Amino acid sequence: MSLRIRRIEARVVDHPVRSQGAIISFLGRHEASHYATVVVTGDDGLRGFGEATTAPIWSGESAETAKWMIEEYIAPRLVGATFDEPAEALALMDRDLHANGFAKAAVDVALWDLWARSRGATVSSLIADREPRAWIPSRASIGVYPPEETVRLAVEFWERGVRTLKFKTGKPGLDDVARLKAVRDRLGPEPIFTIDANGAYATADQAVRAIEELTPFNLALVEQPTPRDRIGMLAEVRRRVSTPILVDEAVFTPGHLEQAIDQDAFDVLSIYPGKNGGFSHSVAMARRARQVGKACAIGSNLETDLGQAPMACLAASLSAFPTEKYACDLMGALFYDRSAVTPPIVFRDGGVEPPSGPGFGVEPLEGPGRD
Repeated sequence: MSLRIRRIEARVVDHPVRSQGAIISFLGRHEASHYATVVVTGDDGLRGFGEATTAPIWSGESAETAKWMIEEYIAPRLVGATFDEPAEALALMDRDLHANGFAKAAVDVALWDLWARSRGATVSSLIADREPRAWIPSRASIGVYPPEETVRLAVEFWERGVRTLKFKTGKPGLDDVARLKAVRDRLGPEPIFTIDANGAYATADQAVRAIEELTPFNLALVEQPTPRDRIGMLAEVRRRVSTPILVDEAVFTPGHLEQAIDQDAFDVLSIYPGKNGGFSHSVAMARRARQVGKACAIGSNLETDLGQAPMACLAASLSAFPTEKYACDLMGALFYDRSAVTPPIVFRDGGVEPPSGPGFGVEPLEGPGRD
């Protein structure tokens, strides 16, 4: 059954984020989620939904630029066209528009949502290579705060059932050793510790020193210690440390993934549709990683439940995601006071239940926004 697009719309929406304990990293402070909601309508009147989780420091896009690109550049190329599957539309977007990954991903996610709804199916049923998981454990990100606040946040997340704590590291002026030691002293050996430097270390030597200083606290993963454009440096760090390396900023696209595979630069691949420029790319990249013996985990740009639904679908459906070993960044309930969708995604016991309805299983609520 083919898919014909009648209309594509985008709307800028602000989602209030908790101010106490907001995520602070080497890249800055996530104080607000200023995103774009996308609605794609098919010929039959059914609608599919997506979210562009824009952050200029991350991909160079804002909600306003994403909205403009979607409505003024992407829509004229897709509206009225017929596709056999969403990946065909994404290929057309990639051909005609460089970068702008989060804008393209929002449209691609909405097309997958619409395509599955038109079949009365879940997206999971269309991509799964295993029995989908009913629950996905989440990591919780702890910003670069002094030890006392780091401990407070760790205890809060622990009491919410989160068992994997991801510490942002590498911000000058704060002692990461003291921070992780304080949490170990308070919570003991049970929590799983991962660190995320967001590319903070300018050289391989700096990265290795920082990792070795934190290794006594039993790290399960080290995420993106080196700058995003230095895959060779990341590969060197991986050779020199014993802790598995999770690659994030260095691998946005399928092309980046091939470079990282060629250089054997990582153990675990961070995947999510916005960064990858489309859900279609995320599926393909997860399958490619598994083909070469690499695991995957879901990363995040602090999506609302609208953006988390396709991420949860990936983690639940594909065997590239060993969720029993590596928790995923599905932490919206820890940072937003209310869900952006109906029905809200269920957060329980430190993880999420992937939605079970048609498409990705959720629809956006009306909220503060502007055209």
